[in-house]
Amino acid sequence: MPKIEILLFWIMIFVYVGAFALHLFSFVSRKEKSTKFAFYLLWIGLALHTAVGIVRWITAAHPPVTDTYELNLTGTWFAMLIFLIFAQLKKVEKTIGLVIIPIVFLVAGYGYMSGVEIQPMGPAFQSPWLIVHVIFAWLAFGCYAIATGAAIFLLLKMKRPAGEKLKKLPEPEALDLAAYRFIVLGFINHAIMIASGAIWAKKLWGHYWNWDPLETWSLISFLFYAFYLHARSFLGWKMKKAAYLILLGLLILAISYWGVEWFGPTMHPGP
Repeated sequence: MPKIEILLFWIMIFVYVGAFALHLFSFVSRKEKSTKFAFYLLWIGLALHTAVGIVRWITAAHPPVTDTYELNLTGTWFAMLIFLIFAQLKKVEKTIGLVIIPIVFLVAGYGYMSGVEIQPMGPAFQSPWLIVHVIFAWLAFGCYAIATGAAIFLLLKMKRPAGEKLKKLPEPEALDLAAYRFIVLGFINHAIMIASGAIWAKKLWGHYWNWDPLETWSLISFLFYAFYLHARSFLGWKMKKAAYLILLGLLILAISYWGVEWFGPTMHPGP
């Protein structure tokens, strides 16, 4: 791993941590200027994040998608990009950044601690379907993470509706709707991720589906979010019930992304 990549990575982490601290200060003190500076830092962090990915791509001579470090680096880049774009368009509450930002720097840091040695791109990765599969996987994760942030603040708002620090948040109904919309968007990306992965598996192993742990947990998480959408539409599970489902969904998603090794070896390349 070149020194420039290490330097850029740690500057990126410290910028994200600084943005989080400033954003938290703004939330506690209710100073709007601090929020603006926090988001300036986030855009700087994203620029550094992009630079780290580009350096890794050039150094490794392949897209950063072959191991835990690269996948986490790429995935957190997508999560931050999605959040900043929607926040800029005022389609998502900026306070949700208090959930997204630590997810980004903690997941990226976990990837770094898992090992940063460059791995050669094996035959399994030499397919255009890999790029499609990874992009939509992380788009889904980014949308689900934003929905989780909305769910957390919905629960806080309903628990303490008169709290001074929560007054500037949207009403619980608006947070509930925002969470639902991001779950729908994530679910669509999730479906494309599974479909593209099946096509990739067919070309790689000769079968669309092999029921190995990663595929199984990916399907479990997909079906869970399908249940969320069903429960909301047909069982009337909204507000608190829907929010708790979203929190459980992120736990299941975390297992499907990072915890599959607990359930035995997987044929799936990657972390």
